[in-house]
Amino acid sequence: MAVRKVSTLFLDVKGGFDNVNPSTLCTMLREQAVNPYLFSWTRSFLTGRTCRLGYQGSPRVFAPVTVGTPQGSPVLFVIFVSRLHCGIPQGLTLSYVDGFGLTVSSTSYRRNIQSLQRHYAVLKARGARLGVGFSVPKTELIHRRTNRNRGPVSRFPIHLDGSIFPPKD
Repeated sequence: MAVRKVSTLFLDVKGGFDNVNPSTLCTMLREQAVNPYLFSWTRSFLTGRTCRLGYQGSPRVFAPVTVGTPQGSPVLFVIFVSRLHCGIPQGLTLSYVDGFGLTVSSTSYRRNIQSLQRHYAVLKARGARLGVGFSVPKTELIHRRTNRNRGPVSRFPIHLDGSIFPPKD
């Protein structure tokens, strides 16, 4: 039996909390048949907000905030990005708040890279529909090795959006 090779691509949602569209999130909650009281509370929490920047020379007026969710509400953000999760044959998508990990396995690292590139394209398209993207500088690739896999360390990079990401040690 061939030893499986495992690779993981780590991605970070760009601007995370700042890009949550309250209208889209409320639609998602309504589609999930969330309790009407919780739905109304969430809609109230996300709409009609204002902020004022405080620095020398700034106007001391409040401005409306029409997008985003406060940093203290990761559950709302996780619900918002839940549509980014995709089923990966011989793989797994995991997320923790604004970080995503796509893990695949096959008989070669080259196949893993091809699979990760396809799944990234799906994730990116889903993100575009939500109005979110990924922070390129925070992208990382890891080719995993087990005790049974004693071959040389793979140096196959991944190419995404015109950038090359060599694997981390």
